[in-house]
Amino acid sequence: TFGVQVTDRDGAKIFHLTGRLMDQQQADRLMKVLDENLSGKEGVNVVLDMGGLVYMNSTGLNIMINVLTRTRKLGGQILLAAVSHGVKQLFTVTKLDTLFPIVDSVDLAIAKLSH
Repeated sequence: TFGVQVTDRDGAKIFHLTGRLMDQQQADRLMKVLDENLSGKEGVNVVLDMGGLVYMNSTGLNIMINVLTRTRKLGGQILLAAVSHGVKQLFTVTKLDTLFPIVDSVDLAIAKLSH
């Protein structure tokens, strides 16, 4: 199963992703949560906490690209935090690790955004 919770910290929206992100229904649910939290908000920084995300496929990657585009278009930054080895490999193989800053923890992400 897939889950997402949202918290606010130091002006950033943190999306805590858990489980497996792999089908359109889960993708739609995540997009709905993202829309509710980001639509019309300029300059909002986003941290995707992937510490609890055990698996993701191309459906999940499409969402990540969508979030990256929207966040940057509105003048914000996006960071990926606590990415598991398996999920990180997906970013490396697709060369998306060059687009997304990946840090070891949410704390590091927040510190990086506050500079």
